[in-house]
Amino acid sequence: MPSGLRALDGSLGVPPELAQALESAGGPVLLVDDYADTGWTLAVAARLLRRAGAAEVFPLVLAVQG
Repeated sequence: MPSGLRALDGSLGVPPELAQALESAGGPVLLVDDYADTGWTLAVAARLLRRAGAAEVFPLVLAVQG
């Protein structure tokens, strides 16, 4: 497991209220991050949102390294 992913293990979660809203919304979710280096945070967060009931997740990053 890459070190970036290891650092995220267990640190992110979807609160029950958000999971309920995702299930009832039925539409896509816009996932916004201010900065992306490797993209692991976005990948993990998107997966959690999908597992919680989001129909689709679209990432938007405001700045990238390089």
